[in-house]
Amino acid sequence: MKKIMILAAVAIAAVACSRTYDIAPASDQAIGFSSWTGYLTKAISDPRVAGTNTFGVGDSFAVYGYKEASSTKTTVFDDVAVEMTAAGNPGTWTYSPLRYWDRNADQYVFFAISPSAIGTAATVAPQTGEITSASITFAGNNNDILVADKETVANAAFGTQVVLDFNHIASLVDFKVAKAPNLHDATVTVTAFTLANIKATGTFGVSDAYNATVYGGTNGPVVTWNSTATASYVPANGVTSVTLPQVIAEDDAFPVPAEPADGKSTMLINNLVVMPQVFTAPADPAVTTDANAQKLTITYTIEVTGGGTNEYTSTLWLSDFDIVNDTDQTDTKVASWETGKHYTFYITLDSTPIVFGATVNDWTTGTGYHYLLN
Repeated sequence: MKKIMILAAVAIAAVACSRTYDIAPASDQAIGFSSWTGYLTKAISDPRVAGTNTFGVGDSFAVYGYKEASSTKTTVFDDVAVEMTAAGNPGTWTYSPLRYWDRNADQYVFFAISPSAIGTAATVAPQTGEITSASITFAGNNNDILVADKETVANAAFGTQVVLDFNHIASLVDFKVAKAPNLHDATVTVTAFTLANIKATGTFGVSDAYNATVYGGTNGPVVTWNSTATASYVPANGVTSVTLPQVIAEDDAFPVPAEPADGKSTMLINNLVVMPQVFTAPADPAVTTDANAQKLTITYTIEVTGGGTNEYTSTLWLSDFDIVNDTDQTDTKVASWETGKHYTFYITLDSTPIVFGATVNDWTTGTGYHYLLN
């Protein structure tokens, strides 16, 4: 059986004791917010779908931040919920009460988490952007948590909208299955599929560094995850639910060193939002009950006209998936699900048909026997 993983990169600290609000008479001096997501994609009338990059009406983030004057920092935002209240490009984002720019400050620095409830439940230091989250459980279709880059606004830019650049800090995973050309004349159907021993509950932390470049910039949050419990997932748990059984499409070009072309594989888990985690190899690959190693179990049938239907069940370890779509598992292995990355795992089902041939052995020369009849 062939197993392959192809990955694709996609693409805020202790609570302050007091909150300081700046008051100014000019309403046009109010601090307003938006996001790069709002600018780069069309805003929609419903909240953002987990795994996607488009904010919608009802989405929110919690903002934190301070102003700095002559090296003195004063907290201005501490767990303030900002919500998209009207669709548009970039849409309308509101919060209350308004804070106003202090023209005597040298700069403002902002941090943010979306959705806002995640920030409210966390411990966040508004003057450093450090975060210790509350416990989070991934159901598979939720907790696509976003943390913004550190945003610094210099005095010359006061009065302009604060545009926050958010990053996914979970991982996104798809699983697809194809059948090899050997099974061209057979109907292959997946009847059960389960991911098990997946780290699913825990906390995340963000340091005060904000120098991660994995999101495509230079001011990204440095995120670590800590697991406290595991869970299992099935095809119905993805953001887009998949119903079994599924008849599997053929990868008629297998084996090739690339993932199957569109239409040559069948989705079994569609956009599963998961906790980033390092994979653990099983102590003994033959012992499928190992509870420490992430695994999947797949049950499928092979039906041949006039030949009946046979059912098979296999357990595969996620740590065994490699990056080449060929007939061995000796290439670079996947080691983890990393923050902010979208992964696709491909499984190719193969089978060697039972074939017959025939030969006829030559006559064996026997011993001569004699009888004399007088």
